[in-house]
Amino acid sequence: MIVFRKNTPSFHSIENVFETLLPFLATKKVVLKHESKGLWNRLKNIRDLLFFRNNLLHITGNDHYLLLFPFKKSILTIHDIEALKRKTGLKRWLFKKLWFDLPIKNATHVTTISEFSKREIASINNYKTPIEVIPNPLSLPIEFRVKEFNADEPRILHIGVKANKNLPRLIEALSSIPCTLIIIGKPSKEMSKLLSIHRIQHEVKMNISQQEIIAEYYLCDLLAFVSTYEGFGLPILEAQAAGRVVLTSNVASMPEVAGLGAILVDPYSVEAIKEAVLKIIRDTTTREKLIQEGLNNVKRFNLEEIAKKYTTLYNKLADGI
Repeated sequence: MIVFRKNTPSFHSIENVFETLLPFLATKKVVLKHESKGLWNRLKNIRDLLFFRNNLLHITGNDHYLLLFPFKKSILTIHDIEALKRKTGLKRWLFKKLWFDLPIKNATHVTTISEFSKREIASINNYKTPIEVIPNPLSLPIEFRVKEFNADEPRILHIGVKANKNLPRLIEALSSIPCTLIIIGKPSKEMSKLLSIHRIQHEVKMNISQQEIIAEYYLCDLLAFVSTYEGFGLPILEAQAAGRVVLTSNVASMPEVAGLGAILVDPYSVEAIKEAVLKIIRDTTTREKLIQEGLNNVKRFNLEEIAKKYTTLYNKLADGI
């Protein structure tokens, strides 16, 4: 049984990945009845899973606490440890115990989505449970579409507004570059103020559908994905699949995911981000090379091949190997 968190309008990236994989997996899906907020809701979710205790359970992410108690056989997918990094003191200690230490101990097997995330998990404890890297597949139905690059005023796509998405530095880097910045997500008041101060022409898109997100990839000239932390970074693959130039960070999982199909920059350097954007705008040869390398890179994340990795793991655990 593959376990999904309760549907919410705010979070859907994990669901997109595993919904796309599901037709290729010989398993059924269970959706939690209660949102993972508060002790009582979480205990009810654990109770509900007891009905499936004789099945192989695959917790797909976010709700690690479901394995606070051991099941017969279970897989826990951990996407990253970013939430732990945001905590300090007693809160960090407690969160680590309840979201990582105990669930990992009780899992039969752990999967994670990048070599970077595997190293991050290993860095917080000497876990004995096997940890295997199974990357995310390209989950959106995006196809290559030719678009003439608008060097006079490029349309720059930025996805996400959480702190790790690094929007303030991108805004500052674009302050003297004629462009239109497309922001997916609701900017904070501070971010909106920065947009005004630096006179950035921009559009904000909130709560948009999957098809609308795909349309934004087709409309943009380049993706600026200069996060300071990512366990994976699906927008890199999505932009590459559409045939768009990718600018991303040289830290965390981004180089691993992007391959040769992106310009990599120091996300903490406004000047480095600015110089990379200008290089993309001015250098046709670089753009064409990055687009071709991106299309080649996406082939590594073929949906059916990723599904085979999960199927192999399911069969291995079912057979007791």
